Amino acid sequence: MAEGNPQQALIDECNRQSEGCAYTATTFIIWLRTLRIIRLFCVVAPILFGAFAAWKVMADSPAWAATWVLLATAIPPAYRASGIDKAISDYQTLAGEMTNLRDRFRHAATIDSHKPLAEFDAATKPLLDRLEKARARSVTPPEWCFRCARRKHKQGHYAYDYDQSRASG
Repeated sequence: MAEGNPQQALIDECNRQSEGCAYTATTFIIWLRTLRIIRLFCVVAPILFGAFAAWKVMADSPAWAATWVLLATAIPPAYRASGIDKAISDYQTLAGEMTNLRDRFRHAATIDSHKPLAEFDAATKPLLDRLEKARARSVTPPEWCFRCARRKHKQGHYAYDYDQSRASG
């Protein structure tokens, strides 16, 4: 940390915010994929379960037929009540916003930081306002999504080829 150097402190903060936005965006994308799979299951499963219930083989097993009918009829209202479509919309929007903020904070740290402190600070304030607005939605994916996102970042899944080639060349 750059104690006593406000310019370096702001650069450090921009880099931290960029990293945090990267992890958050990846976490949201991982959870978004899961929600989409759940949505697909909830749309397709009742059709399949209804077909199983009507299958001629089930005529010999009324208990199984009743089970398939129950599943086919219970999933659609449970799906509607779950609010998955709204959650998918929210996570799509916020994943995009966090990705954009990641890039904007990185830009501020690498480009805007060469401006005088007052201009640099003025460039970061709108980003912090956007971040605060995004965080106000308070969506909370499961913890395993963050662990998976962190692991992916640590393994270099989201490292820029450009940066890696400059470091090695």
